[in-house]
Amino acid sequence: MPNEKKLEKVAELKEKISQAKSVVFAEYHGLNANQVNDLRAKVREAGGEMSVAKNTLVKIALQENNASSKEIEEGLEGPVATFFGFEDPIAPIKALAEFAKKIELPKMKVGLVDGVVATAEKLAILSQLPSKEELLARVVGGMKSPLSGFVNVIGGTRKNLVYVLSAVAGKKSEQSEA
Repeated sequence: MPNEKKLEKVAELKEKISQAKSVVFAEYHGLNANQVNDLRAKVREAGGEMSVAKNTLVKIALQENNASSKEIEEGLEGPVATFFGFEDPIAPIKALAEFAKKIELPKMKVGLVDGVVATAEKLAILSQLPSKEELLARVVGGMKSPLSGFVNVIGGTRKNLVYVLSAVAGKKSEQSEA
């Protein structure tokens, strides 16, 4: 019979999984307490959260959310931390990968990104993508470029018209003086 504490933890995990845009499972064994605290802070800055719970409880929460799969079940072996991305699905993955570059821990195993199972290789690729804001800025810049070119062409035509009219006016004034 499960105790009240475990039931509460499953309910908490279930709620986080249902609200999260991304859920990543990573092996964190080998990190000391200070490194874990630094990692938690970096993930929090990226709009995510790090949680450590028994794998059995995580599996139950996943099953209750209909988010369980064979790949995820296999990824939940050994000491695994769960990383939730609530605002931007990629930002916590990027923060996790950036942290792992320094000390090669934690190692991403498997995850769910927008409801799709992602292997460690896919997560590594996702971590190298530009941020959502940067992509939006590129799109806006790409859309703005032709418009500003068009405005410059129209402005250039208008300037040329002014130069021609002033030249014609100058010639007419020279002819009337002569």
